[in-house]
This record gives sequence, structure tokens and C-alpha cells, in this order.
Amino acid sequence: MVKHIDQCSVLVVDDDEITRLMLIAVLSDICHCEAAGNAQEAFNFLAVHPVDLIVLDIQMPDMSGLEFCEKVRSNNNFVKIPILFITSSVERNIQEACWIAGGNDFVKKPVISNTLKQRAENLLKSKIIADFMFHTGYDDPLTGMKTEHYLMKEVSEHLQYCQINNQPFSMLLIKIAGIHDINEHQGFHQGNQAIQAVARVIEGQLNIPLAKCCRISGATFAISLPNVSEQQGLSFAGKINEAMGNYLFSSGTKLPLNIRFKSSIASCDGNSGYNMDELMGQCHASLAANPIGSYLKPGGAG
Repeated sequence: MVKHIDQCSVLVVDDDEITRLMLIAVLSDICHCEAAGNAQEAFNFLAVHPVDLIVLDIQMPDMSGLEFCEKVRSNNNFVKIPILFITSSVERNIQEACWIAGGNDFVKKPVISNTLKQRAENLLKSKIIADFMFHTGYDDPLTGMKTEHYLMKEVSEHLQYCQINNQPFSMLLIKIAGIHDINEHQGFHQGNQAIQAVARVIEGQLNIPLAKCCRISGATFAISLPNVSEQQGLSFAGKINEAMGNYLFSSGTKLPLNIRFKSSIASCDGNSGYNMDELMGQCHASLAANPIGSYLKPGGAG
């Protein structure tokens, strides 16, 4: 589903309080706004809260807007956020500095309200389209796994093949609970590293022919298991649980000890007539019925 502009979040970064309030007053007509008085405040906010646009004063103490922009562009978690500079000069050298730093557009002071809104709206529309294209694509750039879109389009063909040939088919849903706490207390960068670590552990166990693992959201992974019965699928889930526990207590772990393991499985045979939506619906319902999950320990589930 495509997000609307009024659902977008904009971070206004300016050391002058009056200017910040003016920019927020203008942009609040089209979207949700947050504010930061300097670069460090902005980084602290970005580490916890996703935003769709940064409106940035080019001249700030301690760290200029250009320096801040360069640091944002060097961080994989923030690199896709568009940046709109607010500048008192649009001379050629200033414009070139904005582009080199990684800016997407600029508005000259004194700020004209309609110009600011229009340029912010244009950048937000582009961000919305880019996000939509990412979510409907087949490859997840964070983990290298396939996406839910791939699962529903391509893996459905494996399900149909198994049904035609009267073979079992299982869908396994794995969720690692506790990643949200990492995002909130340690920042999205640490949370993303944890998700990547979980993906690597799962991939290390994926030795079943034609099996596919897709990241469908956060730290929730769907694994399609053609020609695998429910009992075999449960055994496979146990192996992942054991591998996750061993990784959690290893010296190189990226995960906190209080994370929890949740899994659910839905299976069918050639006579059931189930489609992928129905199997995933069963998995999600079963997962929701186990809101807490189990704590991990070396050698298997607790």
C-alpha cells in the first residue's frame, strides 16, 4: 500500500529556534514534523526514528549542514533519506557544495512558504515511490534474502507443483522477538546488524532442496519447504532454534540475551487445495497465539 504524504515524517534541523518553528509551521500543513537544534541532536533522533525527509540549515555551529549531510550519506541506514538545504545564498559554489555533499534540493532564504512546501512535497513523492518500488521488489538489500513479494508470486508456483504431484508442502514462520528493543535503546544500526545476523544463521541451516527463506518484515522470516511434511518442518524449526541459541551465546554474537524465538508452521498435501495466502494466514494466526515466545539457550530451546 502506497503511503500518503500526510503520513510522512520530516526532520527539521536548524540551530535558530525561530527559523525552526517557522519551517515546522509551514511543513505541518502537508506532513508530520520533528525538530533538532544541531547535528548531534539530529543524529540521536535518526538513530531511533525513521524519517522521510531532512530539511537542513546549511550554516550551523559545531557541524555545518554540509558536514552533517556528508555523514548522513556515509551511513547505510540513512543514505536514502532526501535532504533539502535551507541556504542564504544560491551562488554557484554554494549550489555545487550542496550537490557534492549529497543534497537533493535547496530553498533560498528568506523562505517562501509555497516554494518550501512544493519542493518538500516533490522530494517526499519521490521517496514514497522509491520505498514502494523497494517493497514490491524481490530482493531485500539488508539481508540479501528474497522479499514477501517474491514469496507470494514465485513460491506460490512451488506450492501448486506440490499439490499437482500430491506432495506435501510446509510454510515455516520464524520470528525473533526483541529487535524493537534494540532499535529503541541502541539505534537502528545495531538493530539492522542483529537482523542480518539472524538471517545468516537461518541461511546456514537452509539445506533442504528448493527451500526458500524470505524476510517479510523486521526479524520475521518465512521459509517455504516443498516436499516437507509438518513433522519434518517442526524438526527443521528445532534445528534453527538450536543454531540461534548457539550463535546467541557465541563470542561474536550481535544479539542481546533477552531476545526470544517464535515459530509456527502450516502444512498441506496434494488434496488440500490451499493457496499461499491461506497457509501464511495460518502461520500468522499461530504465531500471534504465542505472543511471548521462548528464550534461547545453547543447544536448543528452553
